[in-house]
Amino acid sequence: MTDKQTIDYQQKELAETAIREARKLVDYNTVDYPLEYFIDKISDEELKKNLHWDTLQQSYFIESLLLGLPVIHAVIHDDVELELIDGRQRLYTAINFIKGNLQLSNLKTLTSLNGFKYDDLVRSRQIKFKKILVRTIKVDSKSDISVWKEY
Repeated sequence: MTDKQTIDYQQKELAETAIREARKLVDYNTVDYPLEYFIDKISDEELKKNLHWDTLQQSYFIESLLLGLPVIHAVIHDDVELELIDGRQRLYTAINFIKGNLQLSNLKTLTSLNGFKYDDLVRSRQIKFKKILVRTIKVDSKSDISVWKEY
């Protein structure tokens, strides 16, 4: 058994004050963008530099999207320059697939798609894939995002 430290009222008040002072003002709204919105905003160079998932992780993620699982979320700071704060690997993987840079492998449920690239899907499925919604938290450009850079 460990010794339980007793926190008194003054310590609690000091902690609460520290929290209030340390919080950053972050103004945001939530928007749903289709994947196709991001295609021209993410360059091939950015994908090569920042996509760290291996083919297996990417394939599993694409499979989950094709199965209709609600798994894409992103946090952006400025949608003009598209500064991604969170959700990079998920979004980069989807765009990487659309751009034809990923051949699916080791799928567990949709095994008939092993070896497929985006262009191998029937046209109607390609269109549906590009229409998958990305729940996006759009942080106002005047907000302090330094807290995200810490974590």
